[in-house]
Amino acid sequence: MGSLEPIRPEPASDVITVLVTGFGAFQDRYPINPSYEITRALPSLLPRAAASGQRIRIIAYAAPIRVSYAEVRSLVPILHNTLRGVVDLVLHIGMASGRKHYTAEVFAHRDGYGKNRDVDGEVLRAEDGAVRFADCPEVMTSGLDCEDVLRRWRGNVGLLPAEALAAKADCQLSEDAGHYLCDFTYFNSLAWYGRRSGKVDGGKASDRPVMFLHVPAESDAETLETGHHVAVALIEAMVDSWCLSEKRGSATSRVVA
Repeated sequence: MGSLEPIRPEPASDVITVLVTGFGAFQDRYPINPSYEITRALPSLLPRAAASGQRIRIIAYAAPIRVSYAEVRSLVPILHNTLRGVVDLVLHIGMASGRKHYTAEVFAHRDGYGKNRDVDGEVLRAEDGAVRFADCPEVMTSGLDCEDVLRRWRGNVGLLPAEALAAKADCQLSEDAGHYLCDFTYFNSLAWYGRRSGKVDGGKASDRPVMFLHVPAESDAETLETGHHVAVALIEAMVDSWCLSEKRGSATSRVVA
């Protein structure tokens, strides 16, 4: 399990902070997991500011997450509790073998983790989700407007130079996160935020400010470079969509008050 250096919260008006994580190796076929290679190469500060004018800071978790149910169950709340009050949004990145496109997952599932074994040879019992997450729905979604994020994400990719490898990246939404560690991590993260906000469904962007990005499984230099630019484009899209949602929420609060 990795560690988090003490991070000083910056003024809320000055910076928007995004936590990004990636996974470690699993199976002999994937000794290098591109999700972590992309994560660790991200800059700590993006060159472009958010649409709101605020800077975008990235906290890349310093270790690959083991492809283990026990690891994820333990690590996710530690990460979020440690960075509470510091992080505004979360992007988990994982790999999807057989895909050539990039997908932002819409749904995370509570149940259905009894088929595919993790790196420890473990699966989850059928009743595990209902016991541990009795207060959560079987399917959870991001608090962010995924369609709005997709539109902005594609727009950001479209602004890349025509000669850039990522300029032709196919960015999509997905409704099947895979019922494996990616899906499980996404659900655990959404559940943590949903419990904190009291909104396990519905609500606004900041109630569950989490998304999941699936990238192709290849780890050659060109694919990693493409993945890097695609991930940055998604982070910028998430931030801009989140800022708009928060602005609308603030305006509504003032009107009601």
